[in-house]
Amino acid sequence: MKLKSNSSKKNIFSVVLFASIGFLLGLVSYFLIKILSIILTVLLVVAIAAWWNRNENNK
Repeated sequence: MKLKSNSSKKNIFSVVLFASIGFLLGLVSYFLIKILSIILTVLLVVAIAAWWNRNENNK
């Protein structure tokens, strides 16, 4: 009976461990995607502004 109790404790521990690791990986990837999308948006705006400025100077 004691072995079964010990085994179930290990199972609960591993489930909690993997769930917390998965949660942290999800959180990190969520914020990484948010940061990358902000950086790409800023770069796109800068590129459009530079293109617009170059077209204005050519006229």
